[in-house]
Amino acid sequence: MTASSPLSEPTGDSAVRLVRLTEADTRWRDILMTHELPAEQSRFAATASTSLPLGDADPNRVSVAIVVGDVPVGMFALDRDGYLREFDPDPKAILLRAFYVAPAHQGRGYARAAVAQVADFVRAHAPEINRVVLTVNQANPAAIRSYLASGFSDTGEMYLGGDAGPQHVFETLV
Repeated sequence: MTASSPLSEPTGDSAVRLVRLTEADTRWRDILMTHELPAEQSRFAATASTSLPLGDADPNRVSVAIVVGDVPVGMFALDRDGYLREFDPDPKAILLRAFYVAPAHQGRGYARAAVAQVADFVRAHAPEINRVVLTVNQANPAAIRSYLASGFSDTGEMYLGGDAGPQHVFETLV
């Protein structure tokens, strides 16, 4: 986020909430589009500038903002298709992907709080789904810890099709 943004720091209620993004959500989308990740993180996750246009163009993909107070601090996508079907044919599974919290907001527990809400969010917005699946790069121990601490479990399977190397397959029931 830019330092000059009037919404650069969360204000008011500091609770993390998940908000489904539409193309009409320009205020939050504009802030999300300014997010950048350092190189060591960008190899594992796409920011909004990449992820939002993909979600806008794909009816199987939903963009979700991670909001604290009145500030979107990060986002992720839920994808019914994409590379999910390369390793999981279950039509009742959905893929959590492109998850990030912007560097200015990291280290405050927002990622864990957001991940812990994913199953409830999916239950409310896609009741036909019974499982959320994700892949997490084996070279990303911080993300592994966060997902495990937030209710996901390691399936013991590996996804080998990622650009940044082997990835663990995690899941949580909805």
